[in-house]
Amino acid sequence: MIHWPWRTATPATGQLKKLTLDHTPSVTYAVGDIHGYYDLYRQLEHQIVVDARTFDGPALLIVLGDMIDRGPKSAQLLDHLLTPMPDGITRICLRGNHEDMCLRALSTPQSADDWIACGGAETLTSYGFHPDQGKQHAIHTPHWHPAMVAQIPLSHRQFLADLPVCVVLPKWVFSHAGLNPTRNIDQQRKDDLIWTDPTVLQGHTFAQCLIHGHLPVDVPSVGHKTINIDTGAYKSGILTAVRLVEGRAPYFITADAHVSQASANF
Repeated sequence: MIHWPWRTATPATGQLKKLTLDHTPSVTYAVGDIHGYYDLYRQLEHQIVVDARTFDGPALLIVLGDMIDRGPKSAQLLDHLLTPMPDGITRICLRGNHEDMCLRALSTPQSADDWIACGGAETLTSYGFHPDQGKQHAIHTPHWHPAMVAQIPLSHRQFLADLPVCVVLPKWVFSHAGLNPTRNIDQQRKDDLIWTDPTVLQGHTFAQCLIHGHLPVDVPSVGHKTINIDTGAYKSGILTAVRLVEGRAPYFITADAHVSQASANF
């Protein structure tokens, strides 16, 4: 097991865990929004493992959030993400807005309708719990919400609750949605990192390049100090990762639901 010298910050109420590493890994990978497409993620992760073996030193894999909802196998995906990576590779998963909505729904019955209507219905179905479509997902009995919570394993709920909201490296910063360009990186709030419209980031002045998802694009988008790797897997069938090595151009790896395996450099 690799012991990374992370600095962890958990600031004031309303802000969540942030991870900072003061050195740049030999190779770093980031994966865009998976949205319950477990099989597609396993295909992409296999390619990443094979690729990482071509580099000396430990590798870091960052999953950029929105792992759940919309797709058919969120429960199976979380089961897999709770297992360790092969030796030499560390995987860190970040909180996206869909994980945030799920956590709110699990803690507050009044929040469940919004989450279920935004893809949570498919997540619950993957756990064998079927929302009442005829009542527009309404929580219509006192027992509905406790039953819903109980259907999701405690290990999955703890995993979601413990997800950090960003990873900061010397050259790159990783968050689900973006950053608030009016705040320093260490002053970013939870909603800045998981809900920000990434289009406001063009021309930001941060030292690091931001790697994010949240806003689906047809192909990976490389802007001024930004890289968007959300290629809309839940509707396109294409899941994208970026490989980052200091001194090299970003390299994109894809898994395509329409072919057995695919790797592309855009």
